Amino acid sequence: MLISHALRIVARFKQTLFVASLCCASAAIADPSLDPFSYHYDIAEPEIASALPAVNDPVQQIMQAVVTVEASIREGARTGSTFGTDRKGSGVVIDSDGLIATAGYIIAEAETVSVTFANGITDEAEIIAYDDSIGLGLLRPKNFRSTHALQLGNSSEVKNEQKVLILPASGEQGAKSVTVGKVKPFTAGWEYMLDNAIHTYPPSTEFSGAALLSAKAELLGIGSLVSIDIDIDPKVRVPGNIFIPIDALKDVMGELLTTGRSKSSVKPWLGMETKDTKDGIKVGAVYQDAPASDSGIKAGDKIIAVNQTQVASLKEMYSRIWTEYKPGDKIHLLVLRDDKFANVPVDTVDRYKWLKLQGDKEEAETKLTQAEE
Repeated sequence: MLISHALRIVARFKQTLFVASLCCASAAIADPSLDPFSYHYDIAEPEIASALPAVNDPVQQIMQAVVTVEASIREGARTGSTFGTDRKGSGVVIDSDGLIATAGYIIAEAETVSVTFANGITDEAEIIAYDDSIGLGLLRPKNFRSTHALQLGNSSEVKNEQKVLILPASGEQGAKSVTVGKVKPFTAGWEYMLDNAIHTYPPSTEFSGAALLSAKAELLGIGSLVSIDIDIDPKVRVPGNIFIPIDALKDVMGELLTTGRSKSSVKPWLGMETKDTKDGIKVGAVYQDAPASDSGIKAGDKIIAVNQTQVASLKEMYSRIWTEYKPGDKIHLLVLRDDKFANVPVDTVDRYKWLKLQGDKEEAETKLTQAEE
């Protein structure tokens, strides 16, 4: 029987790397009778929707655990100009109650969200959480659920040069065997840092919200970005993708299910895009009606110091701001513009108050406060 499964998978995935693992894929599918988070968190059981028709084929079970996510973004959304108002990507079923993890930017400021399963059934979905500190969102379909969830792996065990599989909602058509280039921190100019990001190559065009699978068909990460150079060869640019490690989600799952965001997402936000250069930190753009623009920061400015402490990189700047200050604090940035220095006070905010997110913000903030207490 194992040989039969192996032959089918070779023919359908055309990825010999995963023959040995996916032939035993039924063992990697989450047990429908178990909640993978119940051992760690005390969370109320959700209302169970109708289960999708069962499938016995282990390959089809894996396919049913990866869904298409489509979001229609609310009018006036702050992220509309960057990500568009009609967004589409993949999502991954991560527990037996149909909870789905996806890239956070797909659903940020969404008015409505729908998911389409591998069998073609489409259902409206509720946003359970959106967390920009790790870059993930959680959804739960309202009327249907897939009981076939991918087994969560341990992304901390991922090694450089390990062979993995990118599996988007398009299934075998979009599946791509790739190599882990590096597991390293990722720092981005939009005020984002991620520890132990998984960098893979060659690049996939269907990375957004896609599942990153190990040779045992365990979920190692969720697709987030494409990169023109994942920095594995100093002599040549190697394009690839960046995946959010699944351990980052496991670490805050209880908070996301309880409050809709993690405590680490509550941090001072400046509202500008910056980049590391040989000459230091340069401002690339500022967001309209955000703290930086309101304070007079402009594209082209060079950030020298934060409250009189010199910062030479984005990592240094973010670490100082997020460690020592809270939303609402005034932060003084020493800025160099046209060979002139200026000490610019910036009244930081919680980015969630700037975004036009779904739901009652006051209620969410009350839940978060209660959780912190």
